[in-house]
Amino acid sequence: MNLARRGTETGTGHALVLGAGISGLCAARALAEVFDRVTLVERDTLTGDGTTRRGAPQGAHVHSLTVRGAAVLEEFFPGFADELAADGATLATALSEVDIVFFGSLLRNVPVGTVLQTSRPFLEDRLRAKVCTASNVTLLDGREAIAPLTTPDRTRVTGARVVRPGAPDTAEDLDADLVVDAMGRAGRGATWLRTLGYDKPVEQRMRVDVAYASRRYRLPPGAIGRGKALLVGATPARPRGLVLTAQEDDIWVLSLYGFGSQDHPPTAPDEFLRFAQELATAAAWEALRHAEPLTDVASFAYPHSLRRDFHRLRRLPDGLISIGDAICSLNPIYGAGMTVAALEAAALRGCLAGGTRDLPRRFYRSAAKSLRLSWLFAALADRSMPQVPGTRPALAALLATSFRATMRAAATDAEVATAVWNAVSLTGSPAGLARPRIIAAMLRNWPRTPTGT
Repeated sequence: MNLARRGTETGTGHALVLGAGISGLCAARALAEVFDRVTLVERDTLTGDGTTRRGAPQGAHVHSLTVRGAAVLEEFFPGFADELAADGATLATALSEVDIVFFGSLLRNVPVGTVLQTSRPFLEDRLRAKVCTASNVTLLDGREAIAPLTTPDRTRVTGARVVRPGAPDTAEDLDADLVVDAMGRAGRGATWLRTLGYDKPVEQRMRVDVAYASRRYRLPPGAIGRGKALLVGATPARPRGLVLTAQEDDIWVLSLYGFGSQDHPPTAPDEFLRFAQELATAAAWEALRHAEPLTDVASFAYPHSLRRDFHRLRRLPDGLISIGDAICSLNPIYGAGMTVAALEAAALRGCLAGGTRDLPRRFYRSAAKSLRLSWLFAALADRSMPQVPGTRPALAALLATSFRATMRAAATDAEVATAVWNAVSLTGSPAGLARPRIIAAMLRNWPRTPTGT
C-alpha cells in the first residue's frame, strides 16, 4: 500500500495505537499517512482464521457496513469493497434487496445504495492485512497496555507500558509521539487522564438492557427470494427484533435481540427458533426451518449506550487521544458501530492534515461534531421504548407514535423511505427526517385514535 504523505508535517515520528479492532485499524491507516512509524498493539493473539476473538465478543453477531462506512473505507483503501466481494462478501442493494420492517411497516423497496455484509472476523482480518501492508506499520499482538508514559510534569504522554497478558514480568516501555486509545468502551484512556491529574470526561449513559443471541446457518440460494437481508425492528408493544443477513460464502447469520430481561432471546436452539418464528416473515421462517446450523447459539449483552464528552474538557495532555467506542458506543441494534469507527478515523485524518499541534482538542471537537446527530437519533429511537429506564411514559408514547407514523409513510413513499434509511445508516443527516416534506407525510399517517405500537 503506497501512502503519500499528507498535511503540513512530515516525518512526525512514532504513533502507537492500542487496540487492533476496527477503530484502531482505521486510525492506524490515517496515522500512517503522516507518521514515520505506526505500531498497533493488540491484547488478543491474532490468528486470522475467521474466528471470533476474545476482545470482540460481538463478532459472532450481525455486522453490516453501511453505505457511509463503506465509502469512508473506500477513501482509505480504493477498491476495498470490490476486493471483499471477490473474496466472498455479500453486496446487497438497500432497500431493494434488504427488507426492513420498522414499527410494523415494511419500508418501500427503493435502491438507495450498497451495503457490505460480512462477518466481523472476515472484515477485520482483511482490513488488518490491508493496513499492515504499509511498510511503516507494525503489529504487536498478544500484548496489552497497562499504563501511560509521560513527561515529568505530565503535560505530554510519551508512550505506553505493555505486557503479555498474565505475565507482569514481561513489561516493556514503548516510546511514542502520539498514543491512541482504541481499546474499546471500557475507556482506559479516560481513566488515564484522571491518574495523570486531569479531569475525566463527563459520561452520558442510556441504559437500554439489550441482549443478543445469534447463530450461523447454511441456506440454499434464493431461500428467501430476491432478498439478501431481513431486519424486523422492535416495537414498544413487542420489544424484540430480528436480523437475518447473507454474509461471506453464502453463509447466513440470524441475530435476535430484546429490550429488558423478560425479552432477551434464549440460547437453547429450540427456544431460539421459536423466538425467531414470532418475528420472521413467512419466507424467512420457512427457510430457517430447513436451514443447516453451522454454529452454536452465541449470546452478547449490551447494558447501556455511552458517550464521553472529551470535547468539553478544558485541559488535555498532548500526545494522547481516544477513539472508537472509547468515545461513543451506540445501541448495536442500529448497526452503526463500524461506520462510527470509520467516521472518527476520517475526522482524525482531517485533523492530521492540519498538523499535530493541539491535536487532541481539535480531534475531539471534530469527532463530536460528526457524531452528534447520530447519537441524538439513536437516543430518540431508544426513548420510544417504554422498557428503557428513565423514559417518561408521555415522551415514549409521543416518540413511538411519531416513528410509527413515519414508517407508515415510508411503506409507500420512496422519499420518506430514503430519509429513514439515510438516518439509520448514517448515509445522510438524521435531520433529514425533519424536512417539511417528510413531516407532512408523517402527519398524514398520524393515527386518529391512540393505538398500541
